[in-house]
Amino acid sequence: MTECINFTVAIPTYNGATRLPEVLEKLQNQLHTENISWEIIVVDNNSTDNTADVVKKYQQNWQYPFPLKYSFESRQGAAYARERAVSESQAEIIGFLDDDNYPVSNWVAKAYEFAQKYPQAGAIASQIHPNWEIEPPENFQRIAPF
Repeated sequence: MTECINFTVAIPTYNGATRLPEVLEKLQNQLHTENISWEIIVVDNNSTDNTADVVKKYQQNWQYPFPLKYSFESRQGAAYARERAVSESQAEIIGFLDDDNYPVSNWVAKAYEFAQKYPQAGAIASQIHPNWEIEPPENFQRIAPF
């Protein structure tokens, strides 16, 4: 008998081999998830780098109560990758993270808690705080919310 999964973290990625490790590390260290049955699904959207190898290396050493799964989607495009994640998910609630979105330490718990509190919500979003590689132009703040 398989355990019922309550929450899926879906990570669509294209050529994310260099970005995925940090996302996976942040997910490994999530707090307050003891009472949540959750999983991670990395959807490789037809990458040409070693994305698959990165995920497989993590899977080999995975010592966490939540599974790390890998799925391949050959049709290029974020919509196809997200659709694959939905079809692969075992949960009714799916939280999407891009491969360059690094969740705070209680992201899983807070997303799951919100979904439980507001079951009628069809979608939820969270804030994204950039970590700039280069300093943006002086007038950038006026368009930053977009």
